[in-house]
Amino acid sequence: MIALQHSSANGAVGGISTGNSIARGLSGKIPAFDNNPNLREIYLSANSLTGGIPNSFLRAVITKTDDITVDLVGNMLSEALPQTLGQFSNLNIYLAGNLISEIDESFCGNANWMNGEVDNGGCDAILCPIGFYNEFGRQINDETVCKSCPFTFTAPYLGSTSCTPDSTEYNEREILTKLYRATSGSNWYDADNWLEDKVSICDWHGIYCEAQDSQGGTRMVTEIHLPSNKLEGIVPPQIFNLIFLTMFNVRDNKVDVELYAMRESPALQELYLDYTRLSSLKGIGRATKLRTLHVQENNLRGEIIPSELYTLGELKHLYISDANLSGPLSSKLGNLSKLQEFYCHGNDLTGEIPETVGDLTNLEVLVLSENLFVGPLPGSISNLLKLESLFVNNFTRRSAGLSGPLPTFAGMPYLRQLYLNENSFTGPIPESFLSNEALLSTNSISPEAVAALERRKRKVNVGLKGNRIEGSIPKSLTKFQRLNIDLSDNLITSIDDEICKMDSWMGNDVGTYGCKSVLCPAGYFNRYGRQTNPLTPCEKCEGAEQSEFLGATKCLSEIKQREKEILELFYNKCGGGRWKNKDGWLDDSIDICNWHGISCSNGGSIDTIDVGSNNVIGTPPKEIFELENLAYLWLYSNPINFSFEGIGQAKRLESLLLDSTGLASLKGIGRAYQLVDLDVRFNNLKGPIPDELANLVNLETLSISDNKLTGEPPSLARMHRLKSLRAANNDLTGFLPSFEANHLLKTIDLSGNRFSGTISTSFLESVRTSETLYIDLSKNRIEGKVPGELARFEKMTIYLKDNYIFGIERDVCDNSSWNDGDVEEYSCNAILCPPGTFAPGKGRQSIGGSECAACKKAKFYGQSQCIDLQDFYSSAFSRGVGVALTMIVTAASFLLM
Repeated sequence: MIALQHSSANGAVGGISTGNSIARGLSGKIPAFDNNPNLREIYLSANSLTGGIPNSFLRAVITKTDDITVDLVGNMLSEALPQTLGQFSNLNIYLAGNLISEIDESFCGNANWMNGEVDNGGCDAILCPIGFYNEFGRQINDETVCKSCPFTFTAPYLGSTSCTPDSTEYNEREILTKLYRATSGSNWYDADNWLEDKVSICDWHGIYCEAQDSQGGTRMVTEIHLPSNKLEGIVPPQIFNLIFLTMFNVRDNKVDVELYAMRESPALQELYLDYTRLSSLKGIGRATKLRTLHVQENNLRGEIIPSELYTLGELKHLYISDANLSGPLSSKLGNLSKLQEFYCHGNDLTGEIPETVGDLTNLEVLVLSENLFVGPLPGSISNLLKLESLFVNNFTRRSAGLSGPLPTFAGMPYLRQLYLNENSFTGPIPESFLSNEALLSTNSISPEAVAALERRKRKVNVGLKGNRIEGSIPKSLTKFQRLNIDLSDNLITSIDDEICKMDSWMGNDVGTYGCKSVLCPAGYFNRYGRQTNPLTPCEKCEGAEQSEFLGATKCLSEIKQREKEILELFYNKCGGGRWKNKDGWLDDSIDICNWHGISCSNGGSIDTIDVGSNNVIGTPPKEIFELENLAYLWLYSNPINFSFEGIGQAKRLESLLLDSTGLASLKGIGRAYQLVDLDVRFNNLKGPIPDELANLVNLETLSISDNKLTGEPPSLARMHRLKSLRAANNDLTGFLPSFEANHLLKTIDLSGNRFSGTISTSFLESVRTSETLYIDLSKNRIEGKVPGELARFEKMTIYLKDNYIFGIERDVCDNSSWNDGDVEEYSCNAILCPPGTFAPGKGRQSIGGSECAACKKAKFYGQSQCIDLQDFYSSAFSRGVGVALTMIVTAASFLLM
């Protein structure tokens, strides 16, 4: 065997060698290997070998019927295969991703080639034909056949693993003709003059041309306007080869546009693809001068906004609403410094709105409604002095939305439309809400000061419906003469009397209905939470239960009736009759707030269900997540079959305790964006930690210890609020994370896993050095030294026993308050016992505890047993999972000439 394959990470682009790419691995011609009679396996994939296979290839092999394997995938071979290969009756030769243009047809009848696959697939089992492709570059079986490249693409070589754009040079008439034919031009609503030989293309319907020099030279195509024209098909990427094209508009047509196939588009400034069949934004970065991009109302299949979009530094107008985009909004958004309008309504964007939104200082309109954003509105929003409209509504998304105290939006003089409905903002309305007093106190005549004064006279719209804003509507708002503000379904308890005199407020309704046009009184309701006309009066709630809050759209009695129905369903589905404690449950004479384990707030609505260790069984119904004020759901130590289906509806859910329940899956947890505390310890969770867990950016404590989780955990870098992470006693692998982005993280327990690598010098880099830390990394496979950079922390308890650590940098041994003062007493030994010693239980010396005792077997710092630690871990791992070892034989002395 010879194995000299290079890392595939730098292999041929798309499975087709680029020819002029940077060389990697071995180069030159392939040796004949004609003096190696016993050679049966050759692995030379992902190198830079050129030419072809020699005629004398493997001629020394005596038995030509033996199984022969030759892997040359991803090189730069260009010559046809020699006929002499036909002498091998059981050849497996892998050639995908080269520059081969022909293959001897006689090979297609060698039935035993490619493990017998040639008998079924013929030559396709060796290499896909030109113009065809699949991920393997050949047919494997009936399910993995070679596929034809799509329109305007080609596969120029045999064995292609992907397709490339057609690189033929076309003139403008030919390109437009391609567009017509590819999009069913004969069926267009208006195709006047198209394809008429005697008519200039500049006179074809929707085509606009301009001379390209001041002397009236040749007129070239600059704009294509074909909106709502019944185009159907795929727009050929050659359209973007029109070098003077500044605008392309095919909105409201049944077309897809293969942006990833377009070349650098030197002049394109405006692109309108709304209401089309666009399926990806990949490739948009090539339109480097783009100023306006419209791709609304498309299905981008859950695609994350590609990084290349954030490189379009000339963008001023970005419309990507309702396009089925997902994932976080990147901090690279701040690169679009010229952006004036950003419409991103109705996608599935998650996580926090990045602080870099404050870098968009030219922004006038920001629309981020109906996504899945959580966390506070970034403080940097106050930098957007030109902002006129801000929309982050959450009407259609049953999630917590944005949270934190309601910002003041002070110093933003142009802001006249502010809609933050159905989020989770808390606290009172600030006295300085929409204030510009500092600006006006200077007697400035700047445009901003003029705008601030003008705003006081003009209509200002504020939507804050369905948050958790409390207290009184302050008198300070009376500075606005024509304010329309929706505060229904909050926790408002009073309205300043002066507000009820603002006749021009609420579209002049205050002049007619007084305070009732702002909010219905406590104990009253209507569908709007306020009176808007004679037909929508505030009606008195029936029943004994009355809320203290103004602006209700439902009566408390109605809310509690629904809550009672949900609790009864929970009781009946989860074996309530056999619960250890069921006091009050199903007793109509007892308020639900007094049933065992139920607590209420917000005027009498359920905020807590605590029935831990209560013999709850079965599957809790998903309707439990419809309890609109539920904040604490504690079901720990019950044998239940819990499902996260519907958890996104629990808009206020902060704490979920499911430890010791037998939980077997975290599927769906990523929708619980509002969670602050999650405990799923001591369960039956298996396999990798799902990536969706990283969506929970509001988490402060995450406890997933004592499960059977495997693999490398997802990055927690987006969890900026995380304070405690406990993931001990699983089988997690990969390099030890640095947690350098988690600036509040003070407790980490990753003991009893198989993390490897070293402790990074940037470990917890952003945490304040004055914090008191608890770190347990015991019983992993961590190597190297305990870095001196950790000495910056003043007080730490750190456990590192039973790793492969071979040193401690002296700086960390001088922190007298570390490990409860043990370091002051025993210096480095209080962190880890040195090699040749061990300390039972702790692996370190401690006051009133074990000492570092002699042990010749102990090779590493911090051993808690007198054993050969590597042998122990190796044998324990073999016993636990039965690892099968694989040997790759490498001919290191082989020199390729």
